[in-house]
Amino acid sequence: MGKGMENKQKIHSLCALLCLFVVVFDQAVKWSVLAFIPQNTVINVFPGFNLIVTFNTGTSFNLLSPNSVFEHYVIIAISIMCILFLIYVFFKFKAFNEKIFCGLLIGGAIGNLLDRFFHGAVVDFIDVYYKDWHWPAFNFADAFISSSVILLMAYNMFSKNVR
Repeated sequence: MGKGMENKQKIHSLCALLCLFVVVFDQAVKWSVLAFIPQNTVINVFPGFNLIVTFNTGTSFNLLSPNSVFEHYVIIAISIMCILFLIYVFFKFKAFNEKIFCGLLIGGAIGNLLDRFFHGAVVDFIDVYYKDWHWPAFNFADAFISSSVILLMAYNMFSKNVR
């Protein structure tokens, strides 16, 4: 096996471990939140930041909330297709940074998908607010997804100038 192939396997292994870390970390935190914070309880950590327990049956920002079991399974099927597409894209990426960011993105997507299987909805618990305005509740998987997308976009916008 050539040196290039060996490096590619090491990079893929590292990305798989990062993806696994995101899934395990996300699920461990969510199960802990569910175990220790009763639903409908607000824990004020500091001004602008609460811990709460909410269940998001829809997609991002609770959009497209399903009205039937069929629609719930459609959201699960779309999530699985998106994860499979991201895995395909992962193998198409050439740059190490793209692969790392994509691995983190896949981990976040899998974390939220597991919630749909275990809880019937995505468990959200982070409440960020200013005065009476609250950002929609989210979780660590959401944070990994959002930050990975931003990092992928920034990398692709700015790295093209240096390649």
